[in-house]
Amino acid sequence: MLVLLAAAFTALLGIDQAGTVLLGALGWMVALAARLPVLGSAGRLHAVRRRDTIIATVSGATDEVVRLALVLVTVNGAASALWAGFGWALAALVFVAATELTAFTWPLGRQATEQLKAQGGFVSTHPVHSAVRGLVAISFHLGATSLLTAGPWWVLATAAAHVSVNVAFARWARSRLVPVEVFGAVVSAGLVLAGLLSTGVLG
Repeated sequence: MLVLLAAAFTALLGIDQAGTVLLGALGWMVALAARLPVLGSAGRLHAVRRRDTIIATVSGATDEVVRLALVLVTVNGAASALWAGFGWALAALVFVAATELTAFTWPLGRQATEQLKAQGGFVSTHPVHSAVRGLVAISFHLGATSLLTAGPWWVLATAAAHVSVNVAFARWARSRLVPVEVFGAVVSAGLVLAGLLSTGVLG
């Protein structure tokens, strides 16, 4: 799926801004590192729901602050924003795949695993489910990154969307997976539509 999307981006956007993929991936890694102190502190809480809610909220807000910095420093135009969003999504999906496939034992790995669990990132039981979840994640990051190019104030909207999706997964995915997945898909679709409209890709 990622390969097909990269090929589509190359055909539609060209490769002039393709290097922004690496900056997008770097942005996601910076966001992950920025969350680690909170993950470590929240991990000591005995109240699981409170812990997961704190992690989900801080993670969503931190991601969007870092994403805004990425856009302000590196993004220049619609093509650049889409490539950067693709890089961000690529790093996130690789992290999810790695976390699902192996049990980390080193400190960073344990904190990263807690981060994934707090956002409903348990192992998918069907390839179609994994593909749909991946597509939703890609749409979210493409949309959020593109929307921020329209103005830094949009970080309030992207942060609210990110926190809402994270908290929904953290609190209800284990008992109400389908409604939570649908909610995430609707939010992602709204973001990608708003992002594409704001950058002029759709008119």
